Amino acid sequence: MKNKLSILISLSLIIAAFVFYSCEKELDRPPIKVLDESQILTIKDLYDIHAEKGDDYVFTEDYMLFATGAMDDSSGNIYKEAYLQDSTGGINLYKLSHAGVLKVGQYVRINLNGSSIKNYNGKMEIIFAKVLDFRKSMVVQSYGQFIEPVEIDNLNQIYEGTWDCQLVKIKNVEFIPGDTSKTYANLGGSSAQNRTVQDCNGKTLVIRTSDYAKFAGTELPKGNGDIIGIITKYVNSYTNTVTWQLLVRDPKEVNLNNPRCGS
Repeated sequence: MKNKLSILISLSLIIAAFVFYSCEKELDRPPIKVLDESQILTIKDLYDIHAEKGDDYVFTEDYMLFATGAMDDSSGNIYKEAYLQDSTGGINLYKLSHAGVLKVGQYVRINLNGSSIKNYNGKMEIIFAKVLDFRKSMVVQSYGQFIEPVEIDNLNQIYEGTWDCQLVKIKNVEFIPGDTSKTYANLGGSSAQNRTVQDCNGKTLVIRTSDYAKFAGTELPKGNGDIIGIITKYVNSYTNTVTWQLLVRDPKEVNLNNPRCGS
């Protein structure tokens, strides 16, 4: 009995020593690495880097971008991509691993290592050489950070290029008479369609919608009012002409219920 008791006491002492040693080792762990502020970039920084280095430059270090989802691909109007914004501008995030990776209102941190900034026919994009894996390159910092659209009451503000790839609310516009009998796009089609809105001064803006959008077959409203969406730029590489476009996120954000111009 005494021998058994001695063995039990010895085992207890060994276990206690091991636990104490483990706790001591836990305390010796180094603190979590703090991000180097010199490697945190803004969207404006990305535009500047592209202006200096062009499409061929690829990030080879762990530079970080913090930005908020302004448009996702949940409506089908875009696919495996998203639009991001911070306080300095907006940009397209292209070539995601699968649809639904990023949602509107998510504030994310993206590791830019392996990516490049491309000018795709006038639209600025973050593109990864390999498909962006959400689990490895992008981390959601917080949710519900919804961006308030900038209110535009003069289409000339769009043509100046200030709001490229950003969320805006275009005020006091209506679809041109020739489009009021149409739908946003061709339901069952395989391309994208242009529809045109105008203000009461005759200034126009293209509404660009994919045939794969869930609302492609929805009839266009016939009144005047406000439209929320993402502004993009398309440059025709043959003629070098610039077309400003608006991408609708949801037809619920197209509120054209007022009388038309001149009514």
